[in-house]
Amino acid sequence: MIGVRRLGVRKRSRRALGVAGIAASTVALGLLAAPAAQAALGFQGLSAKPANLAAGANSDVNIHIGFSDPSDQVKDLTVHLPPGLTGNPTATPQCTVAQLNSDACPAKSQVGDVTAKVLVHAAVLPVEQTVDGSLYNLVPQPGEPARFGIVLRPAGGLLPKIIQQSAVHLRRSDFGLDTVINNFPREASGLQTDIESLDITLFGTANGNGFMRNPTSCSPAAVTFDADSYAGNAAHGTAPSFTPTSCATLDFSPTLSATVGRAGATAAGSNTPLRTVIAQDPTEAGLKTAKVLLPNSIGPNTTLFNTPCPRLQFEVKASGCPRKSIVGSAIATSTFLPRALGGAVVLVKPGPTDFLPRLGVSLHGPLSMNLLGSFVIEADGQGNAFMKLPDIPISQFILRFHGGRTGLVSTSVDLCNSPPPRFTTSQTPPPCSTESLASSPLAAGT
Repeated sequence: MIGVRRLGVRKRSRRALGVAGIAASTVALGLLAAPAAQAALGFQGLSAKPANLAAGANSDVNIHIGFSDPSDQVKDLTVHLPPGLTGNPTATPQCTVAQLNSDACPAKSQVGDVTAKVLVHAAVLPVEQTVDGSLYNLVPQPGEPARFGIVLRPAGGLLPKIIQQSAVHLRRSDFGLDTVINNFPREASGLQTDIESLDITLFGTANGNGFMRNPTSCSPAAVTFDADSYAGNAAHGTAPSFTPTSCATLDFSPTLSATVGRAGATAAGSNTPLRTVIAQDPTEAGLKTAKVLLPNSIGPNTTLFNTPCPRLQFEVKASGCPRKSIVGSAIATSTFLPRALGGAVVLVKPGPTDFLPRLGVSLHGPLSMNLLGSFVIEADGQGNAFMKLPDIPISQFILRFHGGRTGLVSTSVDLCNSPPPRFTTSQTPPPCSTESLASSPLAAGT
C-alpha cells in the first residue's frame, strides 16, 4: 500500500509537471512570436526661457531637452526660437572650423555652455555619464546669419571629445531663428551611446557685449523642437511659453529723413528719384510696422503698375523680374550683422485681396529675407506700409527709388520753385500686451 501510494503520487507529480511544462513552453513561444515593443523617439521635460524676462534685455537663455526613449537615438535636432529671441554674432570673435576641431577656439568666442547626459553601453552594464562642454561663435557658412560650434569633453577617458556644428537659419514665415544639429554620434570608441538629455545655456553677455537679446514684444512666446531618430521616427515638442515684461519702458523713437529730386528731374511731371531713411538706436524696441506717406505733390507713376513681377519670381530671384518692375534698391544695416543687407525694390503682382501692386524688398547678405509692403491711400496722403517686420535691431532701413523712365515717383510741381515737400511717417513697435504702446509718429521734410 505504501508503494502504491508512492507510485500514485509520482504519477500525479509527473502529470502536473507535464502540464506546467507545456503551459510554460506555450507562453515562451508566445513571447518569442509576439513583436518586440518598438522604441519611439519623443521629448520630455522641455523648458526654454530667458532668465530675465524684461523685453529687449540681454539675458541668459536656459534650454532643457529630455528624450523619453533614448534607445531610439536622436539623429537630427532643430530648436525653433520665437521671433525676437536673437543672438548677436558680432558680439564676440569667431572660431574657425579648424580651431573647433582641435578644441582650440578662443575663450572670447564662447557664447554658451552645454551639458549632455549620455548612456554608454559598456561591456558589462550601461554607464550614465554627464558630459560638460562649451558653445562657440563659429564662422558661418555663406548665406548663414550665424553658426555654433559645440565641444563636449567627457571625463574619465571612457569617451573621446565630441565635436558638433550647429547651423542657424532664418524662418521666412515669421523671421524667427532655427538652430540645427545634424548627425548626433551614436557611438564613440566603438561603444554605443544614447543621449538622454541636453541642457544648453546661451549667454546674455559674451566677451563683455550683449549676445542673446529678448523679444521687444510682450506677447507670449515659446521655443519649439523637432527631432528625427536613426530609426526614422520623428518627434515634435513645445516648451512652456514665457511672456516678456516691461515693454513700455523700452525707448521707441525712430527718425525719418527723405530727399527727393536731382538735377534734370525736378520739373513738374518728372519721374524723380526719392530716398527715405528710417533710423533707430540699437537699444530701441523693434519696428513692427513702418509707413511713409508722400506729400500731395508727389505720387506714383501708375504706368509701371502694368508690369508687376509675379510673386513667385520675386521670392525666388527678384533680379529676374521684368526690368520695369524693378523700381529701386534697399539697404538695411544692423548691429547684429557684420555687413549690410542689400537688394532690389520691386513692384509685385497684387494678391487676391489687393487693389494695387505690392512693393517688395528683396534683401540678401548674412540674412536673406523678402519684405512685402502695401500701397496705402489715406487722408494725409498716399504711400507704402510694411507690416510684420522682423524683431531685430535695425540701425537704418534705406529705400532708393529710381528716376527717369522706370521711376516710380512723379512730381506734380517744380521742386526747385516750391516749398520743400513734407513726408509723414508712423512706426509702431511690437505688441506690449496690457502695457501702452510707445508709438512715435514723426514728420520730416527736405
